[in-house]
Amino acid sequence: MKSKKKAPLEAIGELSVNVQGFGFVKLDDGDSLFVPPGYLGGAVTGDKVLAVIDPQSDPERPVAAVKRIIERKFGTFVGCLVPLRGKHWGIRPLRRELPGLLGLTDEGVARSAIPPREGNWAKAELPVPTEDFPPEELPYATLLDSYGSSGNVTADLDAIVAEYRIPEPYTDEDEAKADGLKPVSVKRLDCTNDTVVTIDPVDARDYDDALSISKSPAKGQVVVGVHIADVASYIRPNSEFDLKARERCFTSYLPGRTLPMLPKALANRQCSLQAGVPRLAHSVFICFDEHTGEILSWKRRHTVINVRQRLCYEQVQEFLEGGAFDAQPGVAELVKKLADVSRLLRHRRMTRERFLPMAMPEIRVVCSEKPSQILGVQQSEDNPSHQLVEEFMLAANECVARELQRLDLPGLYRNHAAPDQEKLMDFAAAATLMTGERVKGLGTRGAIVRFLKHAAESPLRDVLYMTFLRHLPRADYGAECQGHYGLGKEFYCHFTSPIRRYADLLVHQQLLSHDLRRKPYGEAAVVDFGALCSAKEYLCDQAEFAASDRMKIRYIQQLLKESGGALELKGEVCRVAKSGCQVYLPDYGLVAYANESQLPASWRFDHTKNVWTNIKDGDRLYITQTRQFRVDSADPIRGELLLKPSPLAPGNEQDAKGRGKSRRR
Repeated sequence: MKSKKKAPLEAIGELSVNVQGFGFVKLDDGDSLFVPPGYLGGAVTGDKVLAVIDPQSDPERPVAAVKRIIERKFGTFVGCLVPLRGKHWGIRPLRRELPGLLGLTDEGVARSAIPPREGNWAKAELPVPTEDFPPEELPYATLLDSYGSSGNVTADLDAIVAEYRIPEPYTDEDEAKADGLKPVSVKRLDCTNDTVVTIDPVDARDYDDALSISKSPAKGQVVVGVHIADVASYIRPNSEFDLKARERCFTSYLPGRTLPMLPKALANRQCSLQAGVPRLAHSVFICFDEHTGEILSWKRRHTVINVRQRLCYEQVQEFLEGGAFDAQPGVAELVKKLADVSRLLRHRRMTRERFLPMAMPEIRVVCSEKPSQILGVQQSEDNPSHQLVEEFMLAANECVARELQRLDLPGLYRNHAAPDQEKLMDFAAAATLMTGERVKGLGTRGAIVRFLKHAAESPLRDVLYMTFLRHLPRADYGAECQGHYGLGKEFYCHFTSPIRRYADLLVHQQLLSHDLRRKPYGEAAVVDFGALCSAKEYLCDQAEFAASDRMKIRYIQQLLKESGGALELKGEVCRVAKSGCQVYLPDYGLVAYANESQLPASWRFDHTKNVWTNIKDGDRLYITQTRQFRVDSADPIRGELLLKPSPLAPGNEQDAKGRGKSRRR
C-alpha cells in the first residue's frame, strides 16, 4: 500500500521583491522563504501572501511559490503613463518598492474620464485577484485618475502628495475661521521686558521657539528660558482645528511647497513668535550649573513674551566666528552667553550621555513656489549656531518628559530603541565592504560612538552614516517612556515644535488641561495618538525624501541640458560588485549607480580584488575612490540616476593603476 504524499507546507508573510525578479517572504518568526523568478504569482513588494513551500527544498534554505495574495500594501499608487505596443498602456510607479513597469488593463483605460497621455502622472489600482492564477502571470493595474504632465515641478509635487496621502492645504474658509480663534484664559507670567530672541533658517515663516538667559540668585548658576508658542491655548482638544491638525500630524516641507499642520493664520501669525509683538508662550525656565552644564532644576510657566530680535543661523554663526551683526541692545551679549552654556551642555551630553555623533550636511533643493521652479541646490553643515538652539531644545524636551512623569500625566514620549545585535552585525559587514577595512566589535554603545567618530574622518562619512541609520530602528511615539537610544536620554518627549508636530501639541494640551484643572486625555487615547503620529511621520518622511530626490534629479537634468549632454559630477564609490558600482554624490546628497550595463565593454570585474578595471587604459573603480563621473541617464519618475566613469585625462593611465594599488594596501 502506497503511503500518502505529504502535503506541501504553507506559510503567510510579507513579500519583498528584488530587481532581478526573485523575492523573499518574511515570516512572523523572522525566517524567510526564497521565491524564484516566475513564482511570484503577480505579487509585488509589501504584499501579504500565502506561500507554498517546496517539500524537496533544503529546510535550512526553503524555496516557495506564492499561491495567493492576501492583501496589497500598495493597493493604489501613483505613476507615469507610458504607451506600450499597439494601443495598450503601462504605468511606471513612483514608488521604488513597486516594479519599474506595470501594465494597465484596457477596461480601466477605456473608463478613464481623462484620456491617457504619455508622460502624465496618474493614479492606478493594483487589485487583489479573487482566485488562484498561474505563477507566471504578471500584475496588471487599473487606471483611476490622471494628473498633469510629469516634467514640471507642480505636477511632480502633486503626484508625490497624492502618493503619500498628504492632506491638501487649508481652504480660505478655514483660514478665516482660524483667524477668529481666541486663546483660553490662563494665569501668565509677564516676560515682555526680558531680552528674547528667535534663531531660525533665513526663510522660516513659523517661529515656534525662542530663547532668553538670566543669572540665577544662586552663585554659579544660570537660567535659560526656552519659550515655545502656546498653540494649545488656541487649539482645544477635539475642536475643529485639533481634528484637522491630527489628520495631518506634521507640517510637510517639500521643495517648493509647504503643507502646514495648522492654518497659516495660526502658524505664521497668531501663534508665531514674531519680533516686536507680544505673543503667548509656554516656557520652561531651566537652571544650569554654569561650570558643568548640569540641569539643576526647572519650572514651567505660561508666559507673555516680546521677541527683541529675529535672528537667522547665518547671522549667529558669523558672530560666533568673530564677526559682528546689527544687534538690538543686549542681543549680542545674550547670544554670547547662550553659546557659552550650549557648549557646556554639548560637552556634558558627549561625555555623560554619549549621544550618537552623526553630523551630516543638509543638502536641499531650493525651489520657488510661484512660479514653481527649481533654483538650485543649497548645502549647510552642522555648526555651533545650530547646536546652540539644539542643545536648549533637547534640554527643554527632557525636562518636560520628567514633568509628565512627576505629574503622572498621560503624555506622548519620543522613544528610540537600542539596535538589534544582528542588525549591527549586518551593518559591520556592509561597512567593511564600503571601506575595505574590517569593521567589528560594535556590541557596546562606547564601540559604536568610537566607530562613528572615526567615520567622521572618512571620505565616505555621509554614506556610512546613512547606512548606519538604516540599520537602526525608527524612533517613534508612545504613551510609555522608554528612553531615546540615539540621544542617550532616559526621559525624552517632543515639546518644542507644537506649530509643526501634533505630538508636541498634544503634550501642550495635556499640560494645559492639568494647569486649568480640566480632564486630560486618558492613557488609552494617548496610546492611539502615538500610533497615529508614528504612522503619519513615516509617510511624511517618505514624501519629503521622494520629493527631494526627484527635484535634485530634475536639477541635474537642467544642468545636463545646459552642458550640451556632457555633465560631470564628483562621486565617491561606496560599493563595488559584479553588477556595478554604487556612487555617492556629496554635492547633491544622492546615491547613483554605475551599473555593469553602463560600463563600456573594455571594463572587467576582478572578484578577487573587488575592483573594476578598464583593460584599455588601466583605469579602476574601487571602494572609497573619489573621482568624476558622467551622467548617463536621469530618471526623475523613479528617482534613479545612472553614471559612467569619466575617461582618464591623457597621461594618467599609470597613475590610475598606482592609486588603485596604494588604496588596496
